[in-house]
Amino acid sequence: MSKNTTMKISKKTLKRLHKLAGEMAAEKGRRVTLEEALLALLEEKERKKNEMKSHEDIKDRKELISLLEMKIEGAGPEDFKEYDFNDL
Repeated sequence: MSKNTTMKISKKTLKRLHKLAGEMAAEKGRRVTLEEALLALLEEKERKKNEMKSHEDIKDRKELISLLEMKIEGAGPEDFKEYDFNDL
């Protein structure tokens, strides 16, 4: 596979990408390539995906802890009987 490739995108998308690159250039104080703008978009998507997963993990942990802490009637230590192995 070659180092570079060509992408076909609409003029509207290209205009939006140039706008993003311009905004990034204003923030960074230097020229930003379209590739840098695309990479920034991809990194932002990955970051949001990881944040989302992290929030889901926290939610799942809280739900599991609440289930573990839930009291169940008839499942206390006084309800368990020792098995008599002599009745075999």
